[in-house]
Amino acid sequence: MKRIAKLKVIGAGPTGCLTAIALAHNKYDVTLTDLLSEEQLLKRDRVYAITHSSRRFFEKNHIWNDLNSIMKPFKRLIIEDSFLNNKITLDRNDLKKCNYSSKDLGWIIDHKDLMGYLFEKIKRNQNIKLLLQSDLNDNFNSFDYYLAADGVSSSSRKKWNIKRMRIPYNQSCITFKALLRSINTNVAYEILRPDGPMAILPINSDLYQIVLTAPSNKCHKLLSLSSADFLDKIAITLPPSIEIDCLYNQPQCFPQELSIAYSLNRGNNFLIGESAHSIHPIGGQGLNLSIRDIGAIIELLNNSREPNSFRLKEYTIFILSRYIDILMISFITDSLIRIFSNKSLLLIPFRRFAFTILNKSSFFRIIILSLMTDGAIFK
Repeated sequence: MKRIAKLKVIGAGPTGCLTAIALAHNKYDVTLTDLLSEEQLLKRDRVYAITHSSRRFFEKNHIWNDLNSIMKPFKRLIIEDSFLNNKITLDRNDLKKCNYSSKDLGWIIDHKDLMGYLFEKIKRNQNIKLLLQSDLNDNFNSFDYYLAADGVSSSSRKKWNIKRMRIPYNQSCITFKALLRSINTNVAYEILRPDGPMAILPINSDLYQIVLTAPSNKCHKLLSLSSADFLDKIAITLPPSIEIDCLYNQPQCFPQELSIAYSLNRGNNFLIGESAHSIHPIGGQGLNLSIRDIGAIIELLNNSREPNSFRLKEYTIFILSRYIDILMISFITDSLIRIFSNKSLLLIPFRRFAFTILNKSSFFRIIILSLMTDGAIFK
């Protein structure tokens, strides 16, 4: 009989909490730790776009119905090149057949709602020991596996001496909530601007999350404006069908970078989520990519004969599948930034051609949407 493995998950953000819940669902003994308090972990102001690959993960771990009740679905995604005034609309008809039964293209969930639910779920689970505001150190070999989900500046990655490729962008990201007047609240937007993309994501009724990317110096200038002047600057970037009424919270600014760890593990120490990869927020791929990490590592653990005993075939499949997914999504998001976040005359023909093809060909729309909703590896 296979011994029940003991695992330590380092970092209790969305990725770490979802990892702990999925491991416990698969009958593992889990300890979840973080240096921060629950209040600190809850207060981050952001939202997540949830795709169909994550929906399947939630269904498999029996949390989909609960999460679906606190998420905002969107039925269309409008992608617009504001410089060339090109536009394409993706909807349910552009989904692959396996996702077509869903009425929605994707879902939006607020960080506080997601974390509040996950913490309640964790506290009720006898297979998860939650240690917040806790020193992450422990006696050597206290656990069979260590899974680090402690973010892009992961101390675990540094401790395990795992190097990473890092490319800083000259852009920062401003995120804030605002009350908007819109024709349709079931639509999400990705506006490709010369300064950087802007996502407009419905949260509830007339409340939206806006994720604005621009050169770092422009972001800091925007944040230095009064609220009225800030709103005026944002108003001129919005689609004609949307008007901004007021800010709902204080805008926050974050630098952006592309980073990928050269290795996903050192023996029984594994990196998941942003400790392994950090990508540009365009397309809302970050959390979905992290959730696919969780699914892959649980499959690897389930296929092991004993703790710390991986079959070469299963381990190779795990590494290849994750790197193919990570590299493909990183390439797509990075290419979108480099091609569309500028006014280069040399790129204009390609940009026009891309929108023409996507508008005319459902085949290519399905391929592109599949990569963004299912990832580069789909089962």
